Amino acid sequence: MTTIQHSKHQALAKTFILLFTVALMFGQSAVAQVKVAVQEKRTWEFKDAGIRFNNDFPGARLNECSQVGSNQFRILILPENAPVNNSPWFAFQVVAKRPTTVTVTLAYEKGKHRYHPKISHDGKTWTMLGANAYHRDREKNEAALTFKVGPKPVWIAAQEMIGGKELTAWMNGLSKRKFVEKSLVGKSMQGRAIEQLEIGSGSSSNYVFIIGRQHPPEVTGSFGLMSFTETIAGNSSVAQNFRKHFSTIVIPLLNPDGVEHGHWRHNMGGVDLNRDWNKFDQPETTLVRDHLVKIGSPTGARVFLMLDFHSTGNDIFYTQTDAQKTFPEDFTKNWLAAIQGRFPDYKVVRSGSHDPRGNTSKVWGFMQFGAACITYELGDNTDRKRIRQITSGAAEEMMKMFLAEIGERN
Repeated sequence: MTTIQHSKHQALAKTFILLFTVALMFGQSAVAQVKVAVQEKRTWEFKDAGIRFNNDFPGARLNECSQVGSNQFRILILPENAPVNNSPWFAFQVVAKRPTTVTVTLAYEKGKHRYHPKISHDGKTWTMLGANAYHRDREKNEAALTFKVGPKPVWIAAQEMIGGKELTAWMNGLSKRKFVEKSLVGKSMQGRAIEQLEIGSGSSSNYVFIIGRQHPPEVTGSFGLMSFTETIAGNSSVAQNFRKHFSTIVIPLLNPDGVEHGHWRHNMGGVDLNRDWNKFDQPETTLVRDHLVKIGSPTGARVFLMLDFHSTGNDIFYTQTDAQKTFPEDFTKNWLAAIQGRFPDYKVVRSGSHDPRGNTSKVWGFMQFGAACITYELGDNTDRKRIRQITSGAAEEMMKMFLAEIGERN
């Protein structure tokens, strides 16, 4: 048996034991609900090399680690369960007794390498590994990373670490503004808070719904959601007028358990939450559905738009077709045209479809409220400043269009 095969068997055995332990910890109900392998949080210490790896922090993903040569290491990355979308998240920390250079090979099971690795020396500021420090072997389905380490920790991750702590801090910052209120929507399967921001005067019955992070690795979606939301909460005259006439509900983290555990895709039930908007078998989707229906369904309430932020290979809007009539009429077509007109050097890409049997938030939102419900995907590698620029402009154009719809001047 090879070293990596042995590591796989060790990792699978340990995650099975941990799964059983989690079921006991959370009681009998968890036995029927928790259906993922929980990675063991630990430190791998290689004394002769004077190097330590660990995954003992929120959002980490490292299932097994072995030394394969002088300052050369192989890391195994496993999904929480399978089958699973090819979004193999990884995140780990490295410390060395003395300054040195290491080469780390990422190996995957049930997936292929996707993300260009990021490096941080404080867990907050991230940069891409340089081209000469990163090699992807498509035949072996591995990626080799070479970087310097020392007594101070170095973090390596698939994307910037924007998890529950960071999103909570962001929400707390915005909620200091008098027209922004933060509140608890409910709890995830493991009891983590799912919170919302409500932006506006509090007296309007016109609504925009914004949700995000159903899929843990989709960090660029969070960047887009934050920028879009900050623009609505901004100081422009358009934003100030918009807040007088519209309430915006923002739920930035639907899958806090998956983000905490460094999942590739699913919640603790082993389910893709954005494929559960018809069955509603999972507590997170059920909770958010009931909450949005309670807000958007009473007599007099009008939902103008529901946006669900995600990440994929390139920027794209997944929408209804123009044949599906929404309120306001032709909003999607006109909004995307306005974004394109505002950024002529940016290509707005749209994919329109509708299947009433669908199981995504996009289908549910349209069927429930009759409003445009759009999945807004940001590219994995889209420039972060560009994300902020485009999403902020998109929010401005949305606000202007909705104010015009109700007869208000911008």
